[in-house]
Parts: sequence; C-alpha cells; structure tokens
Amino acid sequence: MTTTTNGAGPGFFGAPDFWRQVRNAPARFLGLDYDGTLAPFAIEPMHAKPLPGIADLLRNLAAGGQTEVAILSGRPAHEVATLLGSPPLTIVGSHGFEWWPASGDKLVRHPTPEQQHGLFVIRNALQQCGRGHKLEVKVASLALHTRGLDPVVAVAVEQEILTEWVSWALQHGLVWRWFNGGIEVRCTGWNKGDALTRLLDRQPDDVLAVYIGDDDTDEDAFAALRERGLGIKVGHTGKPTAARAYLTDCTDVVGFLRTWLTVIEST
Repeated sequence: MTTTTNGAGPGFFGAPDFWRQVRNAPARFLGLDYDGTLAPFAIEPMHAKPLPGIADLLRNLAAGGQTEVAILSGRPAHEVATLLGSPPLTIVGSHGFEWWPASGDKLVRHPTPEQQHGLFVIRNALQQCGRGHKLEVKVASLALHTRGLDPVVAVAVEQEILTEWVSWALQHGLVWRWFNGGIEVRCTGWNKGDALTRLLDRQPDDVLAVYIGDDDTDEDAFAALRERGLGIKVGHTGKPTAARAYLTDCTDVVGFLRTWLTVIEST
C-alpha cells in the first residue's frame, strides 16, 4: 500500500497524488459517516460526541462554497444535527430514509405496510424477551445495541436473534446487518449507497467525489462510489472492502478535513 504525500499525514494510505486532485478539481463532493468517523464510539449513542474541531471544520467547508458536504448516517437525522450543532449541510439519516437538505424541506420515506408489520412483530418479540432496553427504534429500522457487553456474550446475543428472525425479515422486505456495536434489522429500498448515488446525480459530471466511513453499512456507499470517486475506510481491519484508501482512525479524519480545507483555500 502506498502512503500519500503532499501533507496527507501519516494516517492516510492508498491514494497517491490525492491532494493535487483536490486542489485541481473543478467541483468537489465530500460525504461522511458519523459514528466511528467523526466521533468515537460510545456505549450510549448520544454520548458519541464529535472530536474537537470537527464541527467547525465541517461548517467552514460547507460555508466556503467550494465543497458540497453531506453526512450519511444510520442514526436518525435529528441526532446527527444535535450532536454536530445543526451545521448548514445536508444530513441523510436512517440509511437514506430521512433527508435534511442544507436548505429546503425535510423528507421522510416511510416503510411499506408489510415492512411496518415486520418491524412491529420483531420489536414486540425483542421487548418480551428482555432485549427492549437496548433496542433503538428508528423510522425504518430497529437497532439492538450490544456495545458494553462482554464480546462473547454480544456475539451470542446477535447470532441468536439473527437465527430466530432472519427468515421472517426476508419475508417482510427487511434485512439484518451488523454494525459496530450491534445488529440492525432495516427496510430494503434505501441504503447509504442509494443515498450517495442520488446526491452525486445532482453534482456536475466532473465532480471529485469522496466518501469516508468505517462500518459494514458504509460498504454500500463505497460500492456505489467505486466508478465515480474515492471511498476511504476509517480503520484497516483486514476485511474485504470496496474502499480504495484508508485513514487510521477518527483522529486522522480531523487531520484529513483540516488538510482538505487548507488545500481548497489555497486555490
């Protein structure tokens, strides 16, 4: 793997000559996940605060007019907005089912009646078996958080639920996906890849498009971007990924954003 130069920093790998491309790009788009990308993980979701400097960097990038910035998260959009201090940029929440544009009307896509029924049954069953206290209910999904449990127990709980409910989910237009710290059943029809594609379709054809994320749910976005830009994975676990570059951790995301802002301000 080749380390970039030109001030990319010691934690950025796999994208030689990247900052020259940023400097010379006629248009730029930067999409980012939230948890594990802009903020370290926390047992309580609303305790996952962005690293110092992140919110200001995002505001400055968005205000400069030289980069279109969007946050794509599995979280509800209002949580992302609250944690980042309501930045003036597009927030896509709930894996694409919630759209909060930088300006204009907010949009919520609702599950089909069949999907709603499937989520209702699974939610009731998990609450009845004592899992409800760790269950997060979203507009188009249910996330069972296992962060904070013994890792062996967490895996056993996730596997038990998956085995019990995978066939029911498929019958009702739902899919199970692991995330860092739990397992989630969510509606098909929209994911981060679909959302990213929709956002990029509104960009100029010659836009330099970049997406940064850390989780399995971000692989949909990396795959959608494969022929249209650069996917950057936060953390190098050795697992297969559609991303083509890496940042070591959230701290290096701060450095990446700072360098991006410096580069475009020098053009």
